Amino acid sequence: MSFVIVVTPAEAEHRAAAGLGALPDHVRADLEALRDEVCARFPEADAIGETGALSVRPTIEGVGVVIRPEVLTRPLVVNAVMRYAAPRQLLVTAPELGLVADPRDRIDIDVHRRPTLVGAAITDHAVRGRPYGTLPWVSRELLGQLLGKLMVDGDRLELEGDSERWFLYERVDGELELSVADGPGVPVRRRVLTLRDLGAAADVGWAWACCEDDWPAFFGGTGGVTAA
Repeated sequence: MSFVIVVTPAEAEHRAAAGLGALPDHVRADLEALRDEVCARFPEADAIGETGALSVRPTIEGVGVVIRPEVLTRPLVVNAVMRYAAPRQLLVTAPELGLVADPRDRIDIDVHRRPTLVGAAITDHAVRGRPYGTLPWVSRELLGQLLGKLMVDGDRLELEGDSERWFLYERVDGELELSVADGPGVPVRRRVLTLRDLGAAADVGWAWACCEDDWPAFFGGTGGVTAA
């Protein structure tokens, strides 16, 4: 099977519907609008590139919009689809990426953050092969994949709740430094991990993003600044 992105209703009962006609009007309208927006964003073209990013036109199959990007444009298309789904109650999945993006469980992510690249597409073939740009939300699986792309000192990835809540990963001296700010007046917490600990780094970042109660223990408690 070729690489696919599938967008379905977020609610399980709607995903179990027999077809598009069995969905509530507003859910059906959201799916059709997303399909049309993807078609407009990526019109057909003779050459592979930003305007020839899809191998075929998006289709609605059952209760899902099925989108098939070209190989070189997969990250660009995934990012665009997530942005179109973000304001709607639509679930984005890409099985080959391990991506399950639910609008009810979301946080912005900024990769290799640079002011001139805010809003750029996530790409896997730019900036010396490393991803950069922003995503409307991130799954635990995608977070782990992105951490693996922080290849040289200075590469960074930031989860951002708001201007006073953020979780930053950065390559420093061949290791991974974690920094987290969790609200006004709360000291920034820090810890340094080896690159063998990417799984643990992804787990604690995801726990913070999901507002789990026990993530501060990873940094040595509930207050203060700690460093490995």
